[in-house]
Amino acid sequence: MSRSPQHDQIIQQRQRRADGGEPINDEVMSVHYSGNSLVVGITDFASKIHDITDENSVVVECYDDGIWIDLDDPDPKE
Repeated sequence: MSRSPQHDQIIQQRQRRADGGEPINDEVMSVHYSGNSLVVGITDFASKIHDITDENSVVVECYDDGIWIDLDDPDPKE
């Protein structure tokens, strides 16, 4: 997935505004159950900035103070 120059400018501007660990984007997302899992979507902004598609898989790590989502290589052929 390629990003437009305008999208890159928005990311750079948000990165400059972020101060010491603040997110460059945040959105409130709803959750729902699917089988035995609670599901939350990845925002459009997050999917574009990290080139995430429905072909990716992720590792979800749970800690006392939060959840870490580790992305696989977006293009394992390279």
